[in-house]
Amino acid sequence: MRHKLILAGGGSGTAEYLLPAAKKALEEVELVIASPRFLELLHARKTMPMGHISELLESLPAMLERESIGIVVSGDPLLYSLCRTLRNRYPELKMQVIPGVGSLQLLGAAFGLTMEQAKICSIHGRAYHAGTIACTVSEHAETFFFCSRTQGPREIAAALLAYGLSDTEIFVGADLTYPTQKLWHGTPAQAAELDDPELCVAAVRNPAPKPVTRLGLLPDSAFLRNRSPMTKEEVRAVILSKLRLKPDAVVWDLGAGTGSVSIECARMCPFGEVYAVEYKPEALDILEQNKTRFQTKNLQIIAGRAEEQVQHLPVPDCVFLGGSSGAAKQLVAGLRQLRQPVRLVASAVTMETQAELFPLLQELPQFEVVQLAVGCGKTVGNYHVLEGNHPVLLFSCMTKE
Repeated sequence: MRHKLILAGGGSGTAEYLLPAAKKALEEVELVIASPRFLELLHARKTMPMGHISELLESLPAMLERESIGIVVSGDPLLYSLCRTLRNRYPELKMQVIPGVGSLQLLGAAFGLTMEQAKICSIHGRAYHAGTIACTVSEHAETFFFCSRTQGPREIAAALLAYGLSDTEIFVGADLTYPTQKLWHGTPAQAAELDDPELCVAAVRNPAPKPVTRLGLLPDSAFLRNRSPMTKEEVRAVILSKLRLKPDAVVWDLGAGTGSVSIECARMCPFGEVYAVEYKPEALDILEQNKTRFQTKNLQIIAGRAEEQVQHLPVPDCVFLGGSSGAAKQLVAGLRQLRQPVRLVASAVTMETQAELFPLLQELPQFEVVQLAVGCGKTVGNYHVLEGNHPVLLFSCMTKE
């Protein structure tokens, strides 16, 4: 790529927020690529409408062999914009970046919200579930959101109300700096009734932010039991460690049995969603009883075979494969087809299960295998001995980088 690229932030799209440095640099390149509203503000030699980003990225190297190019993006190119994509795809690209005044800054200025301690999120084009939104707001005094047509202030408000964050305040801005500018603020209950603008930004002020508290692990004796299998507490502790759970994680427990792993995950992910999939009636019965016992409202019990049910579930962050009834190959293949990487932990007691899982998982990123052989103290007459449980192999990996 012989020629240089200028990547400029166009701000809000009005003339006064397109910085003089950006105007000067864009007047010096041979071709400017931008949306029509920015092209109208520039005196460029030659212009081209932005079009689809994927097509632009594909053709950019060849275009830069011919001429110098300026690309204008809305807001600030350094914040949930094109800069990272270009750097990742073309590390050797000669690029000058000119920042812009973004919509989040304009929203903060309109309401006097400072940003030095704020958390910045984008729910524009990203499938954030309610727990993630609530968890983020819970831990920060101010949280700023880039919104979309399908996830806006109303959805943010619903998430806050669902997780008991009704004492927060929501700020909304649309068409910022334009004559049609709209500003609004109020409680989550009021925001839940809003008609969301098509494109807007929002912020939430939390008067009492605090770190998320996670509950400790449970002993085996805490669970109700029947003849259904249950993962022993020492093995559970390692499984939970290998899953690397976050407070807002979406978790699948496939072949949930008694539900000991599902219950522990639900307690460790107070803003998350846990789906326990089980098809045996006896196990489903005790699973329901344990859910009631521990009042894990964020645990959903799914009756049926895992390979048939998972296609209807939200995309997971973490999956524990405790039992697959011969469907491990199909389940792992399905997880690998998901767009996002998934943390996968699988247990194997029998040699047949070990032989099934090892070739499926060994080539995946961050693959590890651990054998756990736990001996528990037991009194025999006047003596104390260790009685061994069956050794368990734990496989852990990511489905992709």
